[in-house]
Amino acid sequence: MKRGRIRGLMAAVLLTSSLWGGTSAFAANEIRVDASQPYIARTGFDISTDYAVWMVKGENTITLYDIDDQSESKIGNKSSGKKSPVVDGKYVAWIDDRHGGDDVYLYDIDREKEIRITDGDAKPSELDIADNMIVWADSSDGNIYLYDIEAGTEKRVSTSGRASNPTVTGSYVAWEDTRNKNSDIFYYDISKGREYPAVEESGNQTNPSIYDDQIVYESDSGRDTDIYLHELGSSRDKQLTTDSADEVMPQIYEDDFIYYNEEEEALYFGSVNRPKNAKEIAKGVSKRLQPRMAGDYVIFAKKDRDDNLSIYIYDTDDEDLVQIGGTSGEPTQPDGDDRYVVYINESKRSSSVVLYDLQKKTSKVISKPDSEPSRPLVSSPYVVWYDEDEETLMVYNIRTGKLERAIDQDDTPHDSLYELEGNNLLWVNEGRRYDVILTDLSSGDYEELETLNDEPLYLDVNEDYAMWVKEERSGDSTIVLYDIDRGRDEDIRTDVEIKGASLGDEFVVWSEYSNSTRSYDLYYYDIDRERTNLAVRWTERDQIEPQASRDVVFFSDNRNSKRDTDYYFELYDIDRDSYMNEIWSEDAEIEEPRMGGNRLVWIDNRDSTPAVYTAEFASPRDDDDDDDNGGEIPGDYTDYNFIKVMTGSDDSVIKIIAKNANRTYFVLDPGTSKEKSIPFMTALDDVNTFFKLLNGTNINSVVIRVFNK
Repeated sequence: MKRGRIRGLMAAVLLTSSLWGGTSAFAANEIRVDASQPYIARTGFDISTDYAVWMVKGENTITLYDIDDQSESKIGNKSSGKKSPVVDGKYVAWIDDRHGGDDVYLYDIDREKEIRITDGDAKPSELDIADNMIVWADSSDGNIYLYDIEAGTEKRVSTSGRASNPTVTGSYVAWEDTRNKNSDIFYYDISKGREYPAVEESGNQTNPSIYDDQIVYESDSGRDTDIYLHELGSSRDKQLTTDSADEVMPQIYEDDFIYYNEEEEALYFGSVNRPKNAKEIAKGVSKRLQPRMAGDYVIFAKKDRDDNLSIYIYDTDDEDLVQIGGTSGEPTQPDGDDRYVVYINESKRSSSVVLYDLQKKTSKVISKPDSEPSRPLVSSPYVVWYDEDEETLMVYNIRTGKLERAIDQDDTPHDSLYELEGNNLLWVNEGRRYDVILTDLSSGDYEELETLNDEPLYLDVNEDYAMWVKEERSGDSTIVLYDIDRGRDEDIRTDVEIKGASLGDEFVVWSEYSNSTRSYDLYYYDIDRERTNLAVRWTERDQIEPQASRDVVFFSDNRNSKRDTDYYFELYDIDRDSYMNEIWSEDAEIEEPRMGGNRLVWIDNRDSTPAVYTAEFASPRDDDDDDDNGGEIPGDYTDYNFIKVMTGSDDSVIKIIAKNANRTYFVLDPGTSKEKSIPFMTALDDVNTFFKLLNGTNINSVVIRVFNK
């Protein structure tokens, strides 16, 4: 088929896609992936001394979070709707609609077993649990019911038919009751089997929380709402708050209590014995979900600018506020590849490695408890990090879930000089001298590539090559490229002053000081052509710290800055010899950026809370889509033969491509080492460059790949 004919048909397809209003596929496509900061559903949450529970927005399962292990699991089936999850001891309870109506369900954490508590006739709401007792309000008759988990018995504990907002402790159930027209507080003595009034006053007394024989509640006198304390058997209650603003949503645990100041949108924590000393522990707290407390922990939600809710825990003992959901702490040191993102989660107590699956949108802690991991790297199917306690490199196999040493026990690896791609781990062994070593993680075989007097300045590795930079006695540097298949190294640049070097698919890129421009410029070595080229140069301005992956370079630049010390970030396509559009949004605050696979990952503080963000600069490769058992799963896309699309009389495929332009790519030489993916919208932006690429390719091997949503 003549290329002129193809060009004409291609123009028609591209024109069709432009009519759909498509934009560049990789322009500001960032997503927030930090697993410790999910958006939660407005279905409630709870905390005990050992666990927290909540529901993630868009999910039907309940997240059960182990506070000590900093790990989470999902409970409840995936099909039914759930709300009001509560936890205490070894039990979780919630309201479930799997049988058509609402029922109370119980989950035994130790036995990993679900139990249906109600039989379908009840209409439960406003659930609570404590000391092996579950209570709920039943909207079918307006009363409170108590279920004894150990005895397996249920009883009604209120008699008014106007009861709501139940709360339970070991010996008592308390609730809000409108039998006297206004709202009062009543309670039930479990051992005596009798109901009593606790607080009957003018105005409204609402939203009780009980612990042992003490109840905190809201009292609305008509002017403002304050928090009061009632001790069962006492005739006089104690006022805990006196601010002119409304204070609401109290919770009590032992002698501590929390409440929410509506005017300040702030959460306060204090002692019922010294309520005037209560202090603010968080601002910007959402009123949509009631904060809860147990032991040393307070759990609450904040909302962002888009009204999404995120969950937080405050440790009252350590006075430590952290965002949770997968891990408890703040993210740092991220890395990524086509399918996975890893990062270190830091808290005052410990650090852990979190692995996030972008395809399944799930996360898990993969490092051992009480270890001190740092600088995790991911390249499917492995994650590697440095363990500061063991002073070694650890490797986690994503497919098998196996965690072990990546190197021999007697080795002394450098804590930051190591890189990973696929099976290849390039690292530096420290001793009297510095050995550059390549280890095959799949077989355990290793090879010493060079021994240096000083530690290398930079190193990198891909599936075919290794690269390192060594400093000479003169103070200048030499870049060494090692061909893994041939077992041969060569110096590709000597006697230069550099600030950063990295290895792409078929090139080495570095930042080199040029006397002619009096600045640092980007150079790259074309491995195929064995030739050094200038990539980016600006007189008296610097381009430094390049990172490369696939055909793209990410680097720091100051050519458009007013001051030499002010740097921003750029993306440069080596293959196309041109700058790329930013793949992050204008309000991004990029810190700790890392490039890997087809993506960039970084820590972002745009919402005043650090989170992991990632964005794609190319389409993913098939071989990164591995399931957890090691078998390959089909990529979530459909391939169309390029020639058949261009010559076919049926225009349905063209319509499919046009409607999905932002998820469509031209793939040249698929399944080979020369495979290249070009975003459809990039071809639309620069048709001439696209056809230059086609000219060097067998057209019969080109496919049009459309990814599903």
